[in-house]
Amino acid sequence: MNFIKNYSTINICDIGSSPCESTPFIDKLLNNTDSKIIGFEPNNDEFKKLKNSPNKEYYNYAIGDGKIKNLNICAMPGMTSFLEPDIEYLKLFHGFEKWSQVLKKVPVKTKKLDQIENKFDLIKIDVQGYESEIIKNGKNKIKDSLVVQIETSPIPLYHNEKPFSYVCNQLEELGFNLHMFNNINTRIFKPMVLNNNIYSGLKHLFQLDCVFIKKLNNLKEIDADSLKKIILIMFWSFQSYDLVHLLITKLDALTGENNLENFLKHKIDFKKNY
Repeated sequence: MNFIKNYSTINICDIGSSPCESTPFIDKLLNNTDSKIIGFEPNNDEFKKLKNSPNKEYYNYAIGDGKIKNLNICAMPGMTSFLEPDIEYLKLFHGFEKWSQVLKKVPVKTKKLDQIENKFDLIKIDVQGYESEIIKNGKNKIKDSLVVQIETSPIPLYHNEKPFSYVCNQLEELGFNLHMFNNINTRIFKPMVLNNNIYSGLKHLFQLDCVFIKKLNNLKEIDADSLKKIILIMFWSFQSYDLVHLLITKLDALTGENNLENFLKHKIDFKKNY
């Protein structure tokens, strides 16, 4: 995709930057485009594992409602949240009764997303049930972005967490459309175990990593620079090749360029995810 040229830097906002879970969709974008990431991680132990570089900048505070809040540090760092785990639901699945144990509560400062000066193109939100509050206090920043990747749960894992349907409606009201799931996390109910692997799932939807795109139903409103950024994000981060094909035709019609011919020369491994 090096034929896509003359675009401004793709600015990535990583809300919940803990390295306890890999984010290959961000790594691929950083490695193959002119991109920069600004990340936020309130868990001090996890923050210490992050390394700043010319295109990576991390801050040791949380994005939230602007107030000081207690962070529930859990036995598994990936379960740490401002909200308390719903043990009655989580104990239906292997491991979570232990992993979601709150070890300590730490007061941390938060900033509203709308208080951050930077403008973002891709916003990733992985905050263990606190997504709706970030959206509520970051409407302007989200409206100005192009793609939102967010982790949600059909059935809340935490007390006072808003479910997938609520979060989806919040983003739709800001002009975004749900395009795809870049990860569908299923879990199996106890006591059954598949292939001696407690991490395996069968049918039950546990968490959904969702990708929302701005104005997918009104592409004519998107300018050339934004089209180029969405094309690169969807190609490198999410391998949504049919959408990339469509967006390149829109870009060529807008600019008079011939990017489509170069795109069609790429050898692409098409995979149907679901």
